[in-house]
Amino acid sequence: MIEPVDWEILIAPTPSRGRTIRNLTVNVFHPFELLPTAWTDGRFEWDPDRDDEREAQIETAEALHNYASAIAQVWMATLLEIDPALVGDDRRVDSPRGEISFSNLLEQQRWHAAFHYRQITTFLTSRGQDVRPLDLTGFAGLDLPEGVF
Repeated sequence: MIEPVDWEILIAPTPSRGRTIRNLTVNVFHPFELLPTAWTDGRFEWDPDRDDEREAQIETAEALHNYASAIAQVWMATLLEIDPALVGDDRRVDSPRGEISFSNLLEQQRWHAAFHYRQITTFLTSRGQDVRPLDLTGFAGLDLPEGVF
């Protein structure tokens, strides 16, 4: 788990193309905000070029935490509702990269989140922050090779 972090660190450029933790958080959580609609309506309309607009609205560490927490809560409730359906209903979803199965879209977003998690925790550790690693037991597919950054 990532412990609370000072705002100055959240908006400092990271080695990930100079992106901030705030930007990476928006980049990870906004797609999860879109997944319930992808499931119900078959549309995944993610435009990461608008992440700067989204992140500009988040002006405090608490607001960033609330943003991510609210999306996570809705997504977890949605996942609990649709999980049994995933076994027999792998519907197709229109995305900016073309049509994709929902399970493939979900796998891509899980990998994307794990990738940025690695970047964020590596950056925080380099800044002397205590980072307790997530327990990924039961989260198949979320581990990344050690060399990925």
